[in-house]
Amino acid sequence: LTILLGTMVYSQETNNNKTTENVNNVDKNNELAGRFCWIGYSTWADNDPTLKFDQAVLKEVNSSLDDPDRKAKVSKWLNENSGILICGDDGSEYIRTREQILKRAISSGYHGYVHYLATDEGYTVDFNAFEIVDGHKETILDFIYMIINDDDLSEDYDIVSLRALANNIINRGGKRGVDLK
Repeated sequence: LTILLGTMVYSQETNNNKTTENVNNVDKNNELAGRFCWIGYSTWADNDPTLKFDQAVLKEVNSSLDDPDRKAKVSKWLNENSGILICGDDGSEYIRTREQILKRAISSGYHGYVHYLATDEGYTVDFNAFEIVDGHKETILDFIYMIINDDDLSEDYDIVSLRALANNIINRGGKRGVDLK
């Protein structure tokens, strides 16, 4: 009985520690996402959003723009944090209240950074990362086509530019969610 009780107490303490750890991870992830979404908002409209956004990512991984592996490090960080970098409701109107950061760049109309990621072969961003939306896999390509094919949404966007972005993503191996295994 003593061993069982001791195991139950240890188990409860372990579960409490895991719960606290999970809450702390969620808080850290939300802070990271919020910080990088604001960095995106403040850089995507610039003439050269790539350097400024990359600089923020590189600072996060203790590197700099001078690093010869800069693009690989930025790509790796974006890929590893894709599911964390969700921009929330910031009071502005976007397509959705919560959007993955690259989708938010597109939704905000400032997709030059995403275009650069799709055209510069030094970057290896996973354009097939997906979210489950309405029960289906949705990639960034699905998101772009959703805008292009929606009569109401398409009025607010440069469709020619979005089609070019979609083609560049396809050329880099990007797929629609239904085409993923």
